[in-house]
Amino acid sequence: MKRIFKILIATAMSAAIAGTVVFGGCSLSLGKDGKDGQDVSIYEIYEATNAAREEAGLPTLTFLDFITEYLSYTGEELEQVTSLQSAINRSLLSSVSILTTFNVPSSRPYQSDTQETYAGSGVIVDVDKEAGDMYVVTNAHVVYLSYGEGDGYCDDINLYLYGSEYSTGDTEGTAISADIIGVSLTYDIAVLKVEDSELVKNSNALAAEWSMAEAVYAGEKVYAVGNPEGSMLSVTTGIISRESEYITLDMYDTTYNEDDDFTYRVLRTDAAINGGNSGGGLYNIYGQIVAIVNAKSVDESIDNMGYALPASTVRRVVDNMIDRYEETGAETHGVYRAMLGIQVQLTGSSSYLNNETNLVEIIDTVKVASVSSGLAYGNLRAGDIITNIKISSGDTIKEDVDINRYYSVTDVMRAARVGDVITVTVRRSDSDNELSYNMTVTNSAMTLEV
Repeated sequence: MKRIFKILIATAMSAAIAGTVVFGGCSLSLGKDGKDGQDVSIYEIYEATNAAREEAGLPTLTFLDFITEYLSYTGEELEQVTSLQSAINRSLLSSVSILTTFNVPSSRPYQSDTQETYAGSGVIVDVDKEAGDMYVVTNAHVVYLSYGEGDGYCDDINLYLYGSEYSTGDTEGTAISADIIGVSLTYDIAVLKVEDSELVKNSNALAAEWSMAEAVYAGEKVYAVGNPEGSMLSVTTGIISRESEYITLDMYDTTYNEDDDFTYRVLRTDAAINGGNSGGGLYNIYGQIVAIVNAKSVDESIDNMGYALPASTVRRVVDNMIDRYEETGAETHGVYRAMLGIQVQLTGSSSYLNNETNLVEIIDTVKVASVSSGLAYGNLRAGDIITNIKISSGDTIKEDVDINRYYSVTDVMRAARVGDVITVTVRRSDSDNELSYNMTVTNSAMTLEV
């Protein structure tokens, strides 16, 4: 059963509101001094320890000596900690702080014409330092503001690379201007583009790597990189608390109208998530993006419940938007998804312990409920159990996904483009063997999800 969290936005997105969940992402509180005990990394503890040793007249320690002496890590544990530190530092170079400025019209209740600035986070997913170009993913709600009587996207977007954040005071010299090239409230994802930036050309910016896994597992170690409370990029660590669930956000600030709310599949983490973290990456211990942070619980009776959009969804949405932009040169509001012309249903779900990995895997049974006059017409039948979907472009296999989870059917279809061949493999009740059907994607099979 889906557990739905109702999220309402009472005022600006940075505010704590009378609901159970708030966006992880926008804040007006700039210049935090780090003395509130939050977001302290192991490296900061190491530096504080050396400072104390110096005051006591003791020699300082190397990072490895500190871990071994104070944390009692040796062997494989030591290797894991030092590898994690390296992964985190690489992730910092693929992260950005974001400041967005909105020109708010006087039609907003009790407000005159004004400008409002919010803080968020982003992840660099592609960078060309020779050209000074890069693509950045963030949340749609980081660049979007509901005015109550109208909606609007921000008028100015400034990005700041790690080590050059705006809180240094030099906002003019370190700001990198970006434009929206793709955005979708349906997925709470926006893609930004930077072009011909001298700051990018002269930077050490890196493109983050996506996790290509279709699922994550409860207990998996993760870390979040973001811009909490607009206080510059920092890191928090935790685990995956729940590998898949659903939350509902009120994007339009229309508290009593549930028809315009958006429901998202997310994973849950106990890594600290604060206002300003929205759009930032959630990474595994190898430094791969497993999700994009977008919300947190603010219920006073609940601790450490942050939410993030899974990479299996986001990376395909991002690729979709970038491909569309590079093809048309125009900003896209939404995501084009190939439609097979079927309705699917979840008819069973079970879990088991994989003895090879010692991980609990969840297996869904996904059945075709009905077939309309789309690509699947004349191929698939009601009652077929979908076991695999493959997408090919010429001789290149773009996707090859075993359908073990219900959500994988729609996730993989976002990777299909016009002209691609979709191969769907099914088990049919009147056949002893699995059957595979090839379908070529046409323009009419594509639909825009805004």
